[in-house]
Amino acid sequence: MSAASSIEAGAGTGKTTRVVRLLLQSLLATGTEPSRLLALTFTVRAANEMRDRLGTWLVRLVAGEPVDELHGGLELFGDPATARGRGVRALAELDRIEIGTIHSFAAHLLRQYPLEGGVSPAFEEDDGTRAAAIFRDLWPRWLEGRLADLTALEFLQSLLGRLELTHLRRFAEALCEDGAPLELAEDRGRAEAWRARLAEAAARAEALLRAHAGEARVTALRAMRALEYMRRLFGAGEATSELARQVSLLTPPAPTVAGWTGGEQETYRQLRELARAVVDVDDRQMAALLAWLQPFVAQFRREYARRGHVSFQGLLVRARRVLRDHPDVRDRLQQRFRLIVVDEFQDTDPLQGEILLYLAERQGACETDWRRIEVEPGKLVIVGDPKQSIYLFRGADLEVYQEIVGRLPGEVERLTVNYRARPELVAFVNVVGRRTIQAPAYVPLDPSPERGPGGTVEMMLFRGLGAGEARESEAEAIAEWVAAGVAAGRFATGDVALLLRALGEAHHYTDAFRRRGIDFAIEGEKHFYAAQEVLDLLNLLGAIADPTNELAVVGVLRSPLGAVRDRDLLHLRDADALCPLDADRVPHGLPDVRRLYQAIAQLHARAWRVPVGDLLAEVLERFPLAEIARATFRGEQAVANIDKLVEALTAEGTTLAAALAEYRRRFGEREEEGEAPLADEQLDAVRILSIHKAKGLEFPVVVVPDLHRGPGDAAEGPILREWLTGVVGFRCGRLRNRDRVAAEERYRRIRKEETRRLLYVALTRAKDRLLLTGGKSASDTLLAMIVAALREEGLVLGEEAEQTLRGDGFEVSVRLCDQIEPAWGPPPVPAPAPAPDYAAERAAWVEREAAARRLQAALLLRRPSSGTEPDLERTYRLEREDGEADPLTVGSRCHDLLAEMDLAHPERVAAAGEAGTILRSFFASEVFREIQTADEVHREVPFVITLDGEVWSGQIDLLYRRGERWIVADYKSDRDERPERHRLQADVYTRAAQRALHLAAPPEFRLIYLRTGRAVRL
Repeated sequence: MSAASSIEAGAGTGKTTRVVRLLLQSLLATGTEPSRLLALTFTVRAANEMRDRLGTWLVRLVAGEPVDELHGGLELFGDPATARGRGVRALAELDRIEIGTIHSFAAHLLRQYPLEGGVSPAFEEDDGTRAAAIFRDLWPRWLEGRLADLTALEFLQSLLGRLELTHLRRFAEALCEDGAPLELAEDRGRAEAWRARLAEAAARAEALLRAHAGEARVTALRAMRALEYMRRLFGAGEATSELARQVSLLTPPAPTVAGWTGGEQETYRQLRELARAVVDVDDRQMAALLAWLQPFVAQFRREYARRGHVSFQGLLVRARRVLRDHPDVRDRLQQRFRLIVVDEFQDTDPLQGEILLYLAERQGACETDWRRIEVEPGKLVIVGDPKQSIYLFRGADLEVYQEIVGRLPGEVERLTVNYRARPELVAFVNVVGRRTIQAPAYVPLDPSPERGPGGTVEMMLFRGLGAGEARESEAEAIAEWVAAGVAAGRFATGDVALLLRALGEAHHYTDAFRRRGIDFAIEGEKHFYAAQEVLDLLNLLGAIADPTNELAVVGVLRSPLGAVRDRDLLHLRDADALCPLDADRVPHGLPDVRRLYQAIAQLHARAWRVPVGDLLAEVLERFPLAEIARATFRGEQAVANIDKLVEALTAEGTTLAAALAEYRRRFGEREEEGEAPLADEQLDAVRILSIHKAKGLEFPVVVVPDLHRGPGDAAEGPILREWLTGVVGFRCGRLRNRDRVAAEERYRRIRKEETRRLLYVALTRAKDRLLLTGGKSASDTLLAMIVAALREEGLVLGEEAEQTLRGDGFEVSVRLCDQIEPAWGPPPVPAPAPAPDYAAERAAWVEREAAARRLQAALLLRRPSSGTEPDLERTYRLEREDGEADPLTVGSRCHDLLAEMDLAHPERVAAAGEAGTILRSFFASEVFREIQTADEVHREVPFVITLDGEVWSGQIDLLYRRGERWIVADYKSDRDERPERHRLQADVYTRAAQRALHLAAPPEFRLIYLRTGRAVRL
């Protein structure tokens, strides 16, 4: 196994390949049992990709094929025969490898040890929706009760000069989070350091006052007066009401002070910021506020736990507590896991870091303080790229990465060869990265020889425009650039990704794309519930479930389905015809409404006796909802949202009414929800997404706009914590504790560093082309950093409208633009597509199926049941000529019921139609009575087995034991009993069972024909 304990993988360097190779090394070379591997990553998508790639490569390796990405086959892992045997076992136990997110691992841990974790074994993970609902319910009533107390009322009145009730509410909500601190941490050392800092600040203010005594300029006089009050404030250590008033009046964001040096200007700025913070510092008042809120926090946490909820943060808090405070649990998990691999470690927050340290602790030790933990050599391997640490807003802390990397006993392996981008883009990224990324130190990327030259970097800069004007102009320019590139054949629309720091300004770009007829899809918007297609479908379903729901009916009538004008809606109301059950009351001039009502009434009659999934499929078939959605400017995104809603409703209930009620109960409190992701990579539309959302993805063409956007205000929450020092800073309105001042300064510093890393992430998403846009005059922005980096390379922007900057291994084409007005007018109308040739399409599908069957014998992973060939004409016939149900559907329904039913009570099986007839016949048979009285019964038993050099997988319908005799059975719903067709299946199934059960001879195999109840031995 690699001696590395840390793998630093730059962007596009094959990180996932390296992680999967590490797992293969442990499985095939070291012989680690699959159940002793733990692989954790940041997202569910990344975990699924890791599992899929591991399974696919194992299949190919076991089959004796090399894996291109690994540059070899089984010989990479020692003796090929030994590695192959281990690979077969790993495939059979693939689901025993624990691959997931740190949150899923924590949830699994708590379900294993609910008593130690203080949770219900049946707890539900809460994304914040239920917590918000409970808080909204409890807070007003608790606050009203407290204000009835005169002492509490007087205390709150004493705070109103510093905070508003909205501040108090937000502060209380933050305190309710699992694990949030509720008291000030007293520390004599920090108190002395605070006093020393104020004394030093007072001395700096005094020095500035002496240096500029006698100044006559207005700006200098104002600054000198402000400095005098600052000096008094720092000397006093806290603000009196008069000092606070004067400092607040005299320390707004100040203009440049004429005649002062740059260093003096910076000193004045720092003192001004510190003074404004000191005015708000009052530890005694903050401690009193925390004590005042503690009863409510306790009430909230009790109610939240009583309802069986655990927040995502609570999963980590409680998992950490279990591992820290229960040595027996920690010891069992340490013995279980031989190797722990953590991907995307740069996105880890402190709680996650502590959990990993406890799991990887040296065997036999049992430290309760993470600072004293020694890591077992070779047990923990962390993989990440500190240059891509961009999740500060989620609690990720680069100090966690650096601290734990420093604790690991092995080496640091660096992956620097970028397989994604062309060499010109790699060279450009290195120039910008070296000059902008300061924490951590920049590690350059190396171009891959597999990627030939041809990459392009372009910049469009807008002169003399404000931020808003520049944003509108660049949106028009980007749309024009995309349209021209597609028309010239340089790239396809679907090759382009537009990466934004925030999606709040996306409408500028979508409007410009829409005006030019460019398809686009926004990924990551939080307006799913407000999407028109979602509202239209919910209204239609609400009218079907309850036709007397006038609000839903009116919504349907005003939607594109009804297309009813306001005056016609008034006529319907006057005619008392706002209920679809009263179609005969619809005025004669509205025949379309009458037909719509009749369709809704017919579906309503079926809604109570048809499964919700079937009903929704019928709704989509009868109403052109998808077609209408696809015709809107949102196109495929709207269709994806409809699919997402249908999927959610199908999972929520058995009938439409139950599904809608459960859906409203679970999701009605949500104000935001992400739109359905557009997973189809072949979709020919520009993708618009945030830089955070784009992390881990790659695109042929990347556009990074809005680079003139300033750093913005720091969005610190009510509670800031420093992991290494234990400092906790509280803030509520204009009240804060003294530790908060240092915590905010640190937060702003690391947020500024993270902004630079955000630029690196955006630039490294591009494979072939990169377009950067922004306002040329901007300063202290990402664009200014890029321009400064180029200038340090000797590449200086001139005033020419078009210019080319030639660097070492790259060129940047620069265009200076003036304001561009929006291209108003109707978008171009595409030529109508030819009518689809369904006959040709059907023939193509039949040919594909035939080709697939021809290749079946060569498959690496074969299924025993693949020896029987379905009748293609029957399989693909849309409508059976004899009117009977599709035999494949009937057979699947029978199998599902037999897999889930209580064998002792066949009368409880509710099956209608042909499936019911078949099963009633089977339940009356002798073979069913034999199964009922068996000593041991197993159903739907999965297996993977290697036979004669081929890997077979399948699922045994029924495996049961009578005495010492084991019987393997497979259900058949065929009308024609041709058992000889299934001899291959019988051979593989029995050999798999023999090997799994360690039997001396293969067990008996039976085909059970459900229609006749006959069992045929093979």
